[in-house]
Amino acid sequence: MTNLTKNSWTEEIFDRLTTIIPKAPGIACFDFDNTLIRNDFGEKIMEELLHDGLIYVPKDLSEFFRDKELWRDHTKLSIPEKESLIWEEYSYQLKEYGIERGYRWTCFIFQGMDMEEYYEVSRKAWDRVYIHDKDSGVFPQVEMKDLISYLYHHKWIVYIVTASPEPGIAAISHLFPVEESKVIGMRQELGENGKFTHRLIEPYTYGEGKVKAIEERIGKYPDLAFGDSFNDFPMLCQAKQMAVAINRDNPEFAAACASKGIYIQPYFTFPQVLT
Repeated sequence: MTNLTKNSWTEEIFDRLTTIIPKAPGIACFDFDNTLIRNDFGEKIMEELLHDGLIYVPKDLSEFFRDKELWRDHTKLSIPEKESLIWEEYSYQLKEYGIERGYRWTCFIFQGMDMEEYYEVSRKAWDRVYIHDKDSGVFPQVEMKDLISYLYHHKWIVYIVTASPEPGIAAISHLFPVEESKVIGMRQELGENGKFTHRLIEPYTYGEGKVKAIEERIGKYPDLAFGDSFNDFPMLCQAKQMAVAINRDNPEFAAACASKGIYIQPYFTFPQVLT
């Protein structure tokens, strides 16, 4: 794309992007959920695994729940029961311990798959939730997909830096398009059988962990960074040329970003249909 389409970008941000990007190639880092896409796909992958009845995980999940006896053999529970109880426990984890701890807790749901199975689950989830005609659907933001094309035209390198599972996002990153190797996300250890375990590989890509992962895996801070929450704030603060906060009606986040000179982009208007 030789020219960036303005769509819902603010005048100030559009002018700044179209000034910076053509000057010289650089590195751009994008958060994924609610930044590159509308809504939260990491959660949809989790839903997909729950809908299937947790067929990949061990029977005994007691170490992850308060009610340990109930979860010594989850196969005795019906799928609707498991879904309800897991969402209940997830809500408890978020409320009691915060978002990062809650996200970390979900790792047990993503265990037991090999890479091929992970990709299959992710793409199945994407096909299920890729809906344009309602605001709860999950699909690429028009502005962001255009921006990535514009960046590539000017020889930039594009990364996705997400708290969601790395294999799950890599499985559909070609749709933006971003190379699978340029997806930096939640990683889990592989067992000797080639299946992912519940154990996280640090740094976990949440908050300051995103910055640490960028330091380790890219080796330098991005020139441009985009994100929509306090999870992304440390990454936005490290952007060398420009950072853009996608504001989803969060005054505290917007104020914190503005105090650091981060540009504030109101959440994009409901998009036109993409092909």
